[in-house]
Amino acid sequence: MNAYICVYRQINPPPISIRDTANAATKNSHLQQFLNEYQDSFYDWGDDPSFFSAKYMLSDVNRATWGVCRRDVRADLEKGDVVVFFCGSETKVGGLWCYYFVGFGTVRELVKPRGLLWTDPRYKAYRTFFNLLTDSQDKWCEIFHPFHKDWDARAKAPYVVFDPSNSVFNIDSPHLVATWSGEGNRETWNRDAKTREIERLLFVERGIGRRLRTSRTGYAHVKLNLLRDGNKFRPGRPLVALTAALRQLV
Repeated sequence: MNAYICVYRQINPPPISIRDTANAATKNSHLQQFLNEYQDSFYDWGDDPSFFSAKYMLSDVNRATWGVCRRDVRADLEKGDVVVFFCGSETKVGGLWCYYFVGFGTVRELVKPRGLLWTDPRYKAYRTFFNLLTDSQDKWCEIFHPFHKDWDARAKAPYVVFDPSNSVFNIDSPHLVATWSGEGNRETWNRDAKTREIERLLFVERGIGRRLRTSRTGYAHVKLNLLRDGNKFRPGRPLVALTAALRQLV
């Protein structure tokens, strides 16, 4: 069994990316709504994890899926594994990054090959989501610019469907836990009681010295396995107890 911490980024896309994506939105009312809400939201640019799609197309944010980002993590997951998500939000001025605890998802299903999304009736509800990567002909299909040049490699990793009964996401008012001003390799965590409890459960109790950010540039938010450090198991409460405690904090 595995449990990962992953950060997705609510970035400031360049004007050309907004323009080209907006062109695709002229025939897609949900995409237009996404663009209208994005600036003040906690969504990923590309909606992966698919919090917007789950909220508005299935009326339940906990029915989110994950199918584009972190192919190395998706390839390592199994049914029952857990992913804890933080949103790294880039402020519009000053270069400040804010980190929000969004919640956790428990893997219900791993769709592989991806073509099953289009042939298996169990997955019909996801066919209008924005994070599919491929269409019914297994051809590349993206609407958010810039596109992923390595889309085929990303599509080979499973499409993750989270279990709404064992997943809890707060995408409307997630808790701000930390900020990064552009200096050093690590964000600064707040000291309020809720933040300290989240930090204790995920890092301190498990003997983890790092936090969310590990460098100033490049791949700054490296995945983190909560249960294992290489071949060694980390200390701390079992996964079921950990998610039960986190559920109270989302």
